[in-house]
Amino acid sequence: MIVRAEWPGYVVDVLVKPGQEVEEDEALVLLELTDQGRTPFYVNAPEAGKVREVLIEEGDFAQEDDELVAIGESDRDE
Repeated sequence: MIVRAEWPGYVVDVLVKPGQEVEEDEALVLLELTDQGRTPFYVNAPEAGKVREVLIEEGDFAQEDDELVAIGESDRDE
């Protein structure tokens, strides 16, 4: 599963790394939106799993629908 940006924004912090197990709704990335208030917004895991790949870096600009993090099945599920 690929987690995508819902809105455009700057990547302030990447909160996960490859190999890390995440729970459903766990924060993966912190974006700063491009609105006037530069609102911070967390991108959360839609389901539990293992981070397979981080596709962005701190400081990057993510467009709406850009790929951020790849999550696969957890080792606990195998």
